[in-house]
Amino acid sequence: MKDLSRYQYELQLLAHVEDMMLSLLPDTASTIREAGYHHLTAGGSRVRARLALQAAYALGLSEQTSVAISSATEILHNASLLHDDLQDADTVRRGKEAVWQKFGKNAAVCTGDLFISASYAALACCKNERLNELVAHMHYNTEEVIVGQQADLEASDYSQQAYEKIAMMKSGPLLGLPVELCLIAAGRADSISTAQQASYEIAIAYQVTDDIKDMDQDREKGALNFTSLLVGSRDEVIAQAKVYASERARKAKRLAAELPHGSGRGLDLLAQRFVDAN
Repeated sequence: MKDLSRYQYELQLLAHVEDMMLSLLPDTASTIREAGYHHLTAGGSRVRARLALQAAYALGLSEQTSVAISSATEILHNASLLHDDLQDADTVRRGKEAVWQKFGKNAAVCTGDLFISASYAALACCKNERLNELVAHMHYNTEEVIVGQQADLEASDYSQQAYEKIAMMKSGPLLGLPVELCLIAAGRADSISTAQQASYEIAIAYQVTDDIKDMDQDREKGALNFTSLLVGSRDEVIAQAKVYASERARKAKRLAAELPHGSGRGLDLLAQRFVDAN
């Protein structure tokens, strides 16, 4: 398959990722199977799956390991979406009813739990001598996201420092995880901290950019929004936030460029979106 172009190779393995994720749903007919299928087939950009495939290609990992890491990180991210939608009372996901809205709150919790378990089953398909390290690292990043989500739900410190910490913990660990697992599998754990920092910078750039779009809605609800931490007129605050997001994204690009064998290419392209958006 590596005789194909890099893009074609990624597309073919991405199809295998989709198949693996669906194969991890319950075999028997059930609400959980139906809810999981509803969520996984609703679309989505598969950012984390692509990050894993791009890093795995650059690092020369096998197809089986590439698909396993890609599937594990993507379905784990989707578990977080199921729980987030429920906790935030968001009724729509990817243009369809959110799982909790369509199937009920209990189904959303249970389907999210299933996805977390499924992520480890997917990772277990790796044919790699460092599987123990991979499993432990995925747990570490999952733990960090859970702590970050709880901190966000209970936030009382509205300083910029607190905002950045929550943004990094909520989104950064699952964003960097695909690349970090590929680095471990390739024997390049020495570069994990660089990948982590790049993902943290992208997480902040993403959250600030998202807050700019949601600033009016968040102010009505009294929700934490980066723009509320700034001083000035509406236009001045928006301009400041855009500059800030772009600076963090550019820092992420510099860090991604330091990763071995071009394995940070996916992170670089992702960071560029927030440079262009702002």
